[in-house]
Amino acid sequence: MFKVENFLLKLISVDFFEFKSCLKISVFSCTLLFIVVLTSSVSALGWNDKEWVEAGCPSNIFGAWVSRGAEINSKNLLNIYQDKIIFINDQNLEIKYSFNSKNMMKNSSYVGVKLQPVTKDKTTFLKIRPHLIRSKHATKQMNKSIQNCFIKVFKFESQKNAKYDKYLDWEIYKFKNN
Repeated sequence: MFKVENFLLKLISVDFFEFKSCLKISVFSCTLLFIVVLTSSVSALGWNDKEWVEAGCPSNIFGAWVSRGAEINSKNLLNIYQDKIIFINDQNLEIKYSFNSKNMMKNSSYVGVKLQPVTKDKTTFLKIRPHLIRSKHATKQMNKSIQNCFIKVFKFESQKNAKYDKYLDWEIYKFKNN
């Protein structure tokens, strides 16, 4: 019983105002730190970034790209050539666009392309940027790793919407190594 009384006497002698102040200050500090961390900008991976280049990823958008999550043999393909882009969906339906590579908007983090439809579809604008690099071990014995390079393709209704990042859709593609 003596220990309980001793504890109660110590509890009564504590200045609760100081304790509450310390608690308020620590909650405020943690909240402020949390807000600063959440609002700090993160730069996207760029075409010339050391990590992207050292992984053997292409320095431009040209090549064959496969939908993320789909296997290499999948029909969800994005083929980008010097003057045209062909989307091939899983039903083997091709959607072709042409573009002038001289008019491509090149930025360190993305490439903007204004696509002219081959058919009577509407003009589309794309922003393509490096998304991430993922290592995959080829074999356990060789301890060799293969780099998978991913891009994120944003589709826009117009170049004006692209300026304000008002995209219609986006998809992630993996570089298809032949």
